[in-house]
Amino acid sequence: MWSRLGAAVVVVTAAASIAAGAAEQAAHAAPALPNLAYAEAQVARYRAVPSWTAPGPAIAARKAAGKRVAVVPLAAALPYQQLLDGGLQAAATAVGIVLEEQPGDGQPVQWAQGVERAIAQKVDLIALIGAPDPLAIQRQLRQARAAGIPVVGGNLLNEGAPPSPNVTARMDLVARSAQRIAVDYEIAYSKGRAKTLIVTSSDAGASQGLVAAAQDEYARVCGPGCAVTVVNVPLAQWSTRLRPAVQAALAADLSITIVHPVYDGMTAFAVAGISAAGAQRRVRIGTVDGSAAVLRLIQQRADGDLVLFDVGYSLDWQGWADLDVILRVLLGLPVPGTQNLPRRIFDATNVAAAGTPPSPLNGYGDAYRRGYLRLWRN
Repeated sequence: MWSRLGAAVVVVTAAASIAAGAAEQAAHAAPALPNLAYAEAQVARYRAVPSWTAPGPAIAARKAAGKRVAVVPLAAALPYQQLLDGGLQAAATAVGIVLEEQPGDGQPVQWAQGVERAIAQKVDLIALIGAPDPLAIQRQLRQARAAGIPVVGGNLLNEGAPPSPNVTARMDLVARSAQRIAVDYEIAYSKGRAKTLIVTSSDAGASQGLVAAAQDEYARVCGPGCAVTVVNVPLAQWSTRLRPAVQAALAADLSITIVHPVYDGMTAFAVAGISAAGAQRRVRIGTVDGSAAVLRLIQQRADGDLVLFDVGYSLDWQGWADLDVILRVLLGLPVPGTQNLPRRIFDATNVAAAGTPPSPLNGYGDAYRRGYLRLWRN
């Protein structure tokens, strides 16, 4: 009798233990897909005005006053470059850093020449602003290193990765994380049933990483409930091939409900493709970059609210963050692993914050300027 009772107790205890273990495993298991709670939380978070967070300890910027920094741009005439340079110049002026920008329209040979001129001019630091590819100018960067001139550079292709060879420190960009935020919006908007056409240009160096980030976010947050198709249009052929490419993809797959250009400069051509396919009722556009032209489409509710949202990031703020990295290198201080750069979703609920007419500089607040100036007055 006693042995039977004991056995029964053991069985019940084991069953309870198994049940408790299963419950613990379930509590730590990956959330069921689609993870709409996460996607919706991301949308709510990134609709708001971004807050500034100090990227690292306070520094005494006055000790670097008068230092000369040669700026080697990606391409001096690009609006993107000019906005970025404007923030960098404002920050440099505030702390007495002298910027000397080299000419160039995007050719690697001009990047190389800019570095060579900077070495000859015996500047204190060379900054690759706008993400000229360091791998394309390694010989010149080795020369800078031999001359004792530090080099800092953006790393667009490998966001968050270590710097390239012969680059002292990197300046963060947020292009890939912005693609992920765009995907989260699309998942939330579609309730986990997004059928998305990603439009890219594989000949643009950043594109592979941007598409990979978007695809990974769909797999991680949505899973099998979402489907993704990718169409490639070379950069130089947007005006001739992008519209028919989008039209053909929508005609071939009537389940597509979202068109996701990885660069918002593609948007006007994508809108034309959707219209040509007669798909205005079923298809919406989500994109990344926060340019004035696309923000205006959202404000004007153009083409029947065809453009849902644009994820922007402040290039003025980026310029101030870049100077923080420059200052830390000039002062021989460690460079933080991230500059805590902003991203913001602009849609019908908040696009008024971009101004009328909209500007890619508006909508991010100005706390970052005050924050950096406090941080640099140690």
